[in-house]
Amino acid sequence: MFALAVLGLVAGVLTTLAGMGGGLFLLVALGLVYGPHVALAVTTPALLVSNLHRAWLFRADVDWRMARLVALGVMPGAIVGALLLPALPDVVVAALFTASTGFALLRATGRVRIDPKPRWITAYALAIGALAATSGGAGMLIAPLVLSSGATGARYVATVAIGAVAMHLARVIGYGSVGLLVPAQLADAAVILVGLLAGNLVGRRLRGRLGAKTERNIELGALLVANAFAIAAVFR
Repeated sequence: MFALAVLGLVAGVLTTLAGMGGGLFLLVALGLVYGPHVALAVTTPALLVSNLHRAWLFRADVDWRMARLVALGVMPGAIVGALLLPALPDVVVAALFTASTGFALLRATGRVRIDPKPRWITAYALAIGALAATSGGAGMLIAPLVLSSGATGARYVATVAIGAVAMHLARVIGYGSVGLLVPAQLADAAVILVGLLAGNLVGRRLRGRLGAKTERNIELGALLVANAFAIAAVFR
């Protein structure tokens, strides 16, 4: 239980500092213990409440127009992805973890760019929702959608959080409807949530104190570790 809280704490700090990355780190770490299907299900309620908390902390900075465009896409996409997940073997989902972390690392280092035109935001978000429900890490692609609107700083973090709330809410509904998310998992989800909420508060206090370069290095380091965990999950 303590290990779950620590993982949640690290994930909360990472996401509040960088706007993304913590949920992916948490997911692939738990995938090594629970297996990918259970890891996707058990982390989703905690990530939903954590992003609600982050959205509340930065509520004055939300770009509601962009948040609505993202939510209109990610919610139906995530529900469809969640309904398809039970048909995918563990090894396939683990391979999707690896692909997601690898792509996230390429994007974070500038080797892959995503700069959609405004009229395509909701269509991109639909695909992101479906991928996030089956691989988790695709949720990180919400960040470049928000960045494409010109959002930076607290406005960026707040708007990404709202998009993530919509996505995780749809995933909870989808996973619950197919039996992947059951009441017995809620105790673990609650422990993870305690860590995430504490991490949100710590990350908020650290924002702007570490410097952009340090925050960037933390983000890249987390993605490298997540990528290693994801590869290990394929062969577990």
